[in-house]
Amino acid sequence: MLKNAILLVVFVVLLCAMAVITVTLIRRAEKEKNDALQKASDARTEFLAQISNDIKTPMNVIMGMTAIGMEETNNPEKVAECFEKIDTASHFLMGLLNDLVDVSKIEMGRFHLHPRSYAFSDFMDATRVMLETACVEKQINFQMTDENININILVDPMRFNQLFFNLLSNAVKFTPERGTVSFRICNYATHNNQFSADYIVKDTGIGMSEEFQKLLFEPFTKEKHSEAEKRNGAGLGLAIVQNIVKQMGGTIEVKSGIGEGTEVKVHLDVELAQIQPEKAGGPVDMDATRAILKGKRILLVEDHPLNVEISKRILERQDMLVACAENGNTALTLFEGNEPHYFDAILMDLRMPEMDGFEAARRIRRVPHSDAQMIPIIAMSVSDAQEDVDDCKEAGMNAHIAKPVEPQKLYQILCEYLQNPI
Repeated sequence: MLKNAILLVVFVVLLCAMAVITVTLIRRAEKEKNDALQKASDARTEFLAQISNDIKTPMNVIMGMTAIGMEETNNPEKVAECFEKIDTASHFLMGLLNDLVDVSKIEMGRFHLHPRSYAFSDFMDATRVMLETACVEKQINFQMTDENININILVDPMRFNQLFFNLLSNAVKFTPERGTVSFRICNYATHNNQFSADYIVKDTGIGMSEEFQKLLFEPFTKEKHSEAEKRNGAGLGLAIVQNIVKQMGGTIEVKSGIGEGTEVKVHLDVELAQIQPEKAGGPVDMDATRAILKGKRILLVEDHPLNVEISKRILERQDMLVACAENGNTALTLFEGNEPHYFDAILMDLRMPEMDGFEAARRIRRVPHSDAQMIPIIAMSVSDAQEDVDDCKEAGMNAHIAKPVEPQKLYQILCEYLQNPI
C-alpha cells in the first residue's frame, strides 16, 4: 500500500511538473511570437516613416523646381536647370516606387524571373554606361574588368541588370568623393552548357558593422550608427538582390567593416543560350533615328489628355505625324477608315473606357486590310507585370513599354520595327 501511495505521489508530482513545463513553454513561445510580431511591427513602422521621408525628398525637389521654373519663364538657362533637377528627382522617385513594387511581389511570392537570350557584352556595356555617369558626378574612380566574354546567356535581362546595378549603385552611394568602386568578373568558365563566374563589387566606402551584416538582406531594417544616418534610400535594394540571386540558384557573400569599405561576391551558374540575343539598348544615334522615324504616321491610342500631350510631343520631336484616339473603339474606326499602310505603327494604352487596348489590338488584327497582321502594335502601360506582357502578346501586340515612357526607349523600339518595313 505504501509503495503504491509513493508511486501515486511521484506520478502526481511528475504530472504537475509536466503541466508547469508545458505552460512555461507555451508562454515562452507566445512571448517569443509576440516579441517577433512587435519587432516586425516596429521595423515596419520605422520603414514607413523612412519611406515617407524618401518620397517627400524628391517630391519637394519636383514641386520646388516646378514653382521656380514657372517664375523664371524669361530665363531659359534657369528653366533648363530646373528641368534637369526635376528629371533627376523623378528618376530617383521612380526607382524607389519600382523597389516597393518588387518587395511587395517578393512578400506575395509573385516575384519571378523570365529568362531569355542575353548577350554578355550588352550586359557589360550597359553596366559601364550606367556606373561611369554616376561615378563622374562624385569624382569616384570606377574600375571595371575589361574581359571580352563573347557569349549569350539565358537570364532575365532586366533582373540580371537590376541585380548588379543595385549592388554597384549602393557602392557609389556609400563611397565618399575621390573613393574607388570596382566591378570584376573572375573565376569564370563554361562547362556543361553553363557559364560559371564570380562577380565582385568592391568599394572604399563607409562599410558596415558585423551586427548589421546579419540583417543586411532584411527589407525593414536599417543600421543605427552615425555614419548610417548619411545613407540614402529605403534599404530595399539588397532584399531584391538576395531574391534574384536565390531564384538564379546562386550565392552571395559580404565582407565589410566600419570605415573599411565593402566587398560583395556573387557566384552564378547560368545556362548558355542557344539563340542570339535581342538587340540591347545602347546609345542611340539620333541622326540615324530621325532618318528612320521622320514622316512616319503613328496612331496614338490614349485616353488621358496629359499623357496624349506628352507622347505626342515625344513623337513629333522626331518629325513623326501623330493621329490620336481616346479609346480602342475610336482607334479601330480610324484604322478601318484609312487605306492600308496609312499608319506605320500603333501605340496602344491598355486601360481605356469603351474598349481597352487588348480588345482593340485583337480587332485591328482582324480588319480586312493587307497590313492588319503586320503593322507594329506597341503597348504602353503603367504596369510592367509579366501577366500584362503575356496578355499583350496574346492579343497580337508586338512589344510592351512601361510608363512613364522614356523617349530613347520608345525611339529605339519604333526604329527596330520601322527601319526594315515589310
